[in-house]
Amino acid sequence: MFPTPTPSSVPAAMPVLRRGKHADPSRGACFMEYTSVLAGEPFTDEPRCVDAELAAVLRHANDALPDAERTRLVPLLGRAIGLVVAPPLAVQLHREVAVRYTAALGYRPGRVENWWYRRGRNMQLLWWRTLFRHTAYQDSADKVGELVRRLDLLHGCYEQALQELGLPRAHPHQPAGWELPLVRA
Repeated sequence: MFPTPTPSSVPAAMPVLRRGKHADPSRGACFMEYTSVLAGEPFTDEPRCVDAELAAVLRHANDALPDAERTRLVPLLGRAIGLVVAPPLAVQLHREVAVRYTAALGYRPGRVENWWYRRGRNMQLLWWRTLFRHTAYQDSADKVGELVRRLDLLHGCYEQALQELGLPRAHPHQPAGWELPLVRA
């Protein structure tokens, strides 16, 4: 597990992680906008190098966190780069991620819910439904810690699913096999 960064450990050159969409990094950046910059893509909250379902989870997690707690996402920056496949394989990837994620949590989705996940849809709904299910937290910091741990788990499920399916970690601007090292605070 990565150490939790403090505001003083965040480099001065890094855009401030903020809620919402931004016109340019000088006004801050959400998690996905910063990811696009790290990947060498145009500044956007929908980078091509990240699976759309995973990007939706990360955008909403960024926006759900209080400003003072958003820096706890810093250890995950860059990790989503390359966790994307071409549309014909996306359903298979999402299905594998959902199976791994629910198994890791010991969560058994209902029949209708399972129908959606098995068709590679609604990773965001799965993530939010399971996030605080049947868990009591001592305080908001504990709750935020769990949110970050679950994002770490979700990233791991994507990484394992790609490996299990024999799919490379992709990047639209780099040759096959390229990976951005994890950004650690």
